[in-house]
Amino acid sequence: YAAMPRDILLVIGNEIIEAPMAWRARFFEYRAYRPVIKEYFHQGAKWTTAPKPMMSDELYDQDYPIRTVEDRHKLAAQGKFVTTEFEPCFDAADFIRAGRDIFVQRSQVTNFMGIEWMRRHLAPDYRVHT
Repeated sequence: YAAMPRDILLVIGNEIIEAPMAWRARFFEYRAYRPVIKEYFHQGAKWTTAPKPMMSDELYDQDYPIRTVEDRHKLAAQGKFVTTEFEPCFDAADFIRAGRDIFVQRSQVTNFMGIEWMRRHLAPDYRVHT
């Protein structure tokens, strides 16, 4: 990790959005990209940081069975993920833009609160689809 800007940074138009991240181990990854972000900001880019989660235990399903990748794939297909809806979280990599439409998936690191935060933040200029 710390080498995947696609997880942390989402560029929509002239705006750079820092994703809040869901994994505790990745909370400070944004710092590696701050010099570049500041450079773009000085050149006129809009810079937004999504709300950083507290990352308390309530954000995670403590009973989520993380045994194998296959288990996680089966649970994801059923709409069950390790992150809860306690507070917004998302990775930028779960979003893709097509014109004025943004497509996003619920995942282990992107919850519906995070999707709703993006929807409200980008409206009315962009439409967010799950």
